[in-house]
Amino acid sequence: MKLLMTICGAALLMCGATYAQTFGDRITVRFATPVIVGDTTMPAGDCEIQVMHSNSDAIVLVVRSQAGPYTSVLASHLFETGADKSGRASVVLDRSGNTYRLDRVLLPDNTGYQLQSAE
Repeated sequence: MKLLMTICGAALLMCGATYAQTFGDRITVRFATPVIVGDTTMPAGDCEIQVMHSNSDAIVLVVRSQAGPYTSVLASHLFETGADKSGRASVVLDRSGNTYRLDRVLLPDNTGYQLQSAE
C-alpha cells in the first residue's frame, strides 16, 4: 500500500511539473494588416498569443492565426513604464515601408515581452 501511494504521488508530481512547464497567458489581438512574427507572416484578422513559461528562464510566445498559420518565437521579459492605462494588453509593431513586424507584447501591469531578433 505504501509503495502504491509513493507511485501515485510521483505520478501526480510529474503531471504537475508538465502542467507548470506549459501553462501560459493567452492574449487575443486583431491585426488590421498582415504582420510578420519571426519568419511567419500572419494574415490580417484575429490571432492568439500564448505565453509559454518553462522551468528555465526561456519565454516562448506561440502566435496562432485563426486563418491557419502559427509560429513560436523567443522573447524576453520586460518592464515598461507608461503602459496603456485602459487595463488591456496591447502589441507594439515595427514598421518598415509597408511591412509590419511584431516587436513587443505589453500587459496592463507595466510588464510585457520583447521578441528576440534573429538578426
